[in-house]
Amino acid sequence: MTHIKHPFASFTLVTAQFAIIVALLLVLPLSLNPFILAVQIIAAAIGIWAVATMHLGEFNIVPDPREDTEIITHGPYRFIRHPMYFSILLFFIPLLVRYPDWIAIGLYTALFLVLLIKLSYEEHLLSENLPEYIGYQQRSKRLIPFLF
Repeated sequence: MTHIKHPFASFTLVTAQFAIIVALLLVLPLSLNPFILAVQIIAAAIGIWAVATMHLGEFNIVPDPREDTEIITHGPYRFIRHPMYFSILLFFIPLLVRYPDWIAIGLYTALFLVLLIKLSYEEHLLSENLPEYIGYQQRSKRLIPFLF
């Protein structure tokens, strides 16, 4: 790959992502509500399915594609290009609905924006270096199955 890496930007996005996730976990209460737990289990299953499909050795926490990156288009990746990000966002939605709090809503919005910036940066690098990625973008949704 010939892309220019921006490690500061990449690690800043990852740090922001995890800091916001931790803040959300601290701000939002735990819930044993069966509906909330069901959605969270589904969200976790989607994330695990995505990592398993990608194979743990191929997993890269920063958005910079590795030199040997290949496009994965099976498993959850046949529906959306970023199922791990989707699973993170889905995990918190039922808690926000059940326990609406301006701080939590602000944190969730920040998380959504950070993930959107991170995936846009990653997709830009992938489309520059893997010509087949553009075709994959055209036949799959970005973040939300069947919608976006």
